[in-house]
Amino acid sequence: MKLTSDAVEVVNRNALVTVALNQGYNAYLPVYDNGIDLILLNEATGDTRLVQLKGRWTIDRKYIGRNIWVAFPDRGVWYVAPHDEMLRLGERHTGTDSWAKGTYSKSPLSKTDREELAAYRFGEPDSVMEDAAKLGG
Repeated sequence: MKLTSDAVEVVNRNALVTVALNQGYNAYLPVYDNGIDLILLNEATGDTRLVQLKGRWTIDRKYIGRNIWVAFPDRGVWYVAPHDEMLRLGERHTGTDSWAKGTYSKSPLSKTDREELAAYRFGEPDSVMEDAAKLGG
């Protein structure tokens, strides 16, 4: 059975929430989605991230200057990065036809991309699940 795009989004959101909980964040769903799919809050540090969930690395003109973080998986690892920082790192793609229409995405990440985004590597759901299984006995 092939999952619908809506089902894939639910699976991805749950995977991200799993990783976020392991990083000390709680997840909140906004009542109205105006480009923010969920809000991650780490109460211990006060860090709040307004998150747009994507299936791959994506930049979009409508997110510029809005303090939005883009969460996306790549090769089993989740990244949560500030959109405007991704835009800066992805400047080499802003001359493309896709960007001329307002958005650009790519998958999988190159080795250079992974190195540039290393600070925004958020975690792996599989390792979190394995750790939880060990704790559950």
